[in-house]
Amino acid sequence: MFAVGLMLLSPVLARPASATYPALPDSDWSGVLSGLGGPTLTPGAEGALSFQVGNPLSSPLASPHVALLVYAFNPTDGGAPQAPPKGGTPAFAGGALGTNLSLPTLAPGATWGGTVPVTVPATAPTGDYAVRFAVSFSVGNLSYLLESRGYFSAAAWTAATELSNGTPTINASQLGVSGVVAETSILVSAGSTSVALYVVLGVGLGLAALGAYWWTRSEAKSRSGAR
Repeated sequence: MFAVGLMLLSPVLARPASATYPALPDSDWSGVLSGLGGPTLTPGAEGALSFQVGNPLSSPLASPHVALLVYAFNPTDGGAPQAPPKGGTPAFAGGALGTNLSLPTLAPGATWGGTVPVTVPATAPTGDYAVRFAVSFSVGNLSYLLESRGYFSAAAWTAATELSNGTPTINASQLGVSGVVAETSILVSAGSTSVALYVVLGVGLGLAALGAYWWTRSEAKSRSGAR
């Protein structure tokens, strides 16, 4: 239910219509952004969201930049997924729903671990707050951009992630980006939420879609006898 709701709420990235980004092999996408960890917090508490940016390429990543934003809310009281509640949403530094980080140049094979402080207002409703990610960098004279599910409209996402026969796929070029990365969430709990509910709420659409895609690829390789 949460995944369907996010499809209805996801905003479209406001990038220049003329902007184009070269495609990265899908085998490199998870190497660019990984280790996403969204905290489970109670109203009024503080914590941190973690992630890792890496360089899976053979050339340095210049001017790497990470942007993240709380963009959707799925309440635990049975309500429909919706926009983050004003004044009651987990926030980053300065009370902002989003934050931007500039990273040092990453050499081939290098990684950078990031931790972003999160503060939950005492008035925050319990539920799952989806956090979208975008990673940009340059290699030589080329600029690359990878984004998570939360940047695309339902129509654009469906068109780029499902073949005519229903097989899952992800066509990053059709989405206008170099690649697609996972996203995470911040779970606000009153303290008695069951582990089973954590699992249901904690799986965002971006991560689930990527998982389906990689599973399909693995199955196809298994049937062909190659791994």
